[in-house]
Parts: sequence; C-alpha cells; structure tokens
Amino acid sequence: MKKIVVLGAGISGLTAARAVTAHGHECVVVERCPTVGGLTRTVEVGDFCFDYTGHFLHLSRCGTPADIPYAGLTNEAWQQVTRRSFCFVAGKMITAPLQYNLGELPKEVLSPCVESYEARLAVASSQETTFRDYIVHGFGQYLADLFLIPQNEKTMAIGLDRLSISAVKRFFPPPDDALVRSGIRGDSESASRREYNSAFWYPKTGGIGQLVSGLAKTLNVRTSQEITAIDLQKRTLRTMMGEIYEWDMLFSSIPLKSLCQCTNDPELIEAGRSLSHSSTVSFNIGLKGAPPKVFNDAHWVYVPDRTIPFYRVGSYSNISKGTCSQGHSGIYVEVGLASEELPRMELVRDLQPKVIAALEQLGWIDSGAISCVVINVIEHAYVHHTKNRQDVVDVIRARLQRSGIYSIGRYGQWDYTSMEDSMDSARQAVAEAL
Repeated sequence: MKKIVVLGAGISGLTAARAVTAHGHECVVVERCPTVGGLTRTVEVGDFCFDYTGHFLHLSRCGTPADIPYAGLTNEAWQQVTRRSFCFVAGKMITAPLQYNLGELPKEVLSPCVESYEARLAVASSQETTFRDYIVHGFGQYLADLFLIPQNEKTMAIGLDRLSISAVKRFFPPPDDALVRSGIRGDSESASRREYNSAFWYPKTGGIGQLVSGLAKTLNVRTSQEITAIDLQKRTLRTMMGEIYEWDMLFSSIPLKSLCQCTNDPELIEAGRSLSHSSTVSFNIGLKGAPPKVFNDAHWVYVPDRTIPFYRVGSYSNISKGTCSQGHSGIYVEVGLASEELPRMELVRDLQPKVIAALEQLGWIDSGAISCVVINVIEHAYVHHTKNRQDVVDVIRARLQRSGIYSIGRYGQWDYTSMEDSMDSARQAVAEAL
C-alpha cells in the first residue's frame, strides 16, 4: 500500500481521493477550510442559499449529472437550463454573445460596429499574438473597444496585451463570419447553441454544493489543516495545526502558485512568483420580493462599462426558484481585482457601498429590499495566460513529479477549465500515476 495524500477538498481533490480508493489504495485528504467543497460550496443564510458565486455544471463528456463518476447524483434532483445571458451595452440588454447579436444594438452603435468589422485585419495565428490583437483582428476595433476588451479586462483584471493567444482556447473561439453576419441581420438563433455553456445543469433545490456531498462520502478528510511547509526531499508536509503527513504520492488541487511557495525549493518558489492571476470578490445579495424585472429572466448580465465596479451580475432565482424561500430572490455581483490589489481593499467599508450604489443608479435593485449581503473572496479567480505561463508551468510540474507530486484541477494545473474538466483531470492523473 502506498502512502497517498490529496491536498484540497474541492471537487478535483475529492474526485482524486475517490479514484485512489477505487484503485484499492487508502488516502487522506488535507483541507485548509473547516468544510469541504472548495469553491463549489453552498451556504444557507436565512431565506437564501448562496453559492460561492455563480457556479454552473457544464457537461460535455458526461451526458447527465448521474453519469459523473463517484458523485452519486440523481437526475431527478437536477434540471437542465438553457442559458439566458445578456450584455449591458449602450444602455440596453443585448443578447450574449454580443458579437453574434449585433442587430440588437441601436443603429448609431451598430453602423460603426459593422464598418469596423468590414475593415478588420486577418486573425493572426502566431503564438506571439496577444489576446488583444486576436480580438481586434477578429471583430474589428469598434466592437473590441465597445465590449470585448473592457469586459475581459474587468473580468481578469489585466491588460489583454499581456495575455497570449493561448488564453482563448475553447472559451473564446475564433470569429465565425457567418454567425456575425447573421447577427447583424437580426438572425442569430443558432449562435448561442454552439457555445460551450449554452446549457448547464443546476440543482432543483439548494445550490451547487450538492455536487460535493456525494464526492465526499466515505473519505478521510482532515479539515482546518492549512499547509505551512512542504519538504520535497523527505516527502513530508506540515500543517498549521502541527500535524505532519508523509507521502509516496501526493495529488494537489491547491493553486500551483501557493503550492510552490510552501516548498523548500528556491527554484520552485521563484518560478511560482512569476505566475499571475486575478481575484474576484462576489457579493451575494438576498432581496425581499421577486427578482429585479430589469434582468428580464436573465441568468447573468455582463457589464463592460469601466465606470461600474462590477463585471457581471447574476440571478440565482432566475436559475432556480429553489435557491430561496417564496417571496424572496437572490443575486450575485462579481468584482475583478488584481491579486496585489485585494489585500489593500476595504471590502465592507469601501467596495460594498460602491457596488450597491451602482446597482441602485442603474435601477437594478432597491437597497431597501436588501435582506442580507454575504461577501465571498476568491483569491485565485482567473489564471493569466501570459506568454511565459506554459513554459513555467511545465518546469514546475516536472520538478514536482520528481517528488511524487501531481497537480490536478483548474488551479493545480494553473489553467482555465470547467468543473467537469477539473474532475476529469483528477481521475486521469490518478489513473496514470497508479
């Protein structure tokens, strides 16, 4: 029997642990927080169920939730939802993705969008191409400046000229000229169905945390065990509680940057410092009454205006009526921050009043209807695909594997992936290692 340790009790860490036991080995899961679930947690506050922020289950490999290995889900408890999302541009709610629904724009905005699109340069395929160039060449300068650049820069809290084309992948595919022109004519029905997140699954009652409960069953999880030191040579790790764990194999789902900083390897520590990411502050707001009418049954709305502090607002209640008591509704509001900006931010005293004031000025909520506000901080939100990211990650992972450490999940792999991708990476890593 091998000594196997899993770091992190989010969905990828729990999946890895279940895969380990399925291969006939025992393992212990070490988790920093007092509860399992990582970012896939749901908390009950009065009449409301709040996720960490808007988290939805997009499936491409598994047909239904019941098909997810080890989760123990039943399809009867879940509903498949067809996405309804919008972009708040030119004072209007425009169907997302905006680039395929341009016909909904006011004429004075649509005309320069079309002119700029017709004058665009060819999309460059060089790996030296930045994300900003990719957008401008693909959709034209006007649409890029109107929505695509500010929206992505607010979300990821970084200039797009610092990101490489590898940041795109399947989440921002190359422009489809036929769909753009159909959208200009006002015929964009097929555009949303071709996107990876055109439909998703969500529990009929409660929140996304139901995904975690099945994964965590029968596992040996040690909570409130924050890691303070990792000795790669001795293959031991120490926690803040003073406990020491030895491993032959270690599967880590914690952020790769944080893992490097915990080691006794100067080269890994230095490599970890070069990895960049943004942070997200999510304001979960419970409201008295029905969801704000301005959302028009939207599941979420993108907000590119740089004068508005948040980049996205979503409605839990429009996604599932089972997230709160009758006569109440819940929304989430996401603010992107540079990682170095987060420690300096006064969330309750400064940022929260700005967020609520902006929502009121837009006419999206009445502050008198607010029942509660729950703030969740996602320190590592969006990984930055800078030009040197892949080379650095390859060096780090090769060095870690020499000490029996395998990185898994969205943040362990330092990538931008879905929940299904994260769980799949855990199963694959365990299968290959064992």
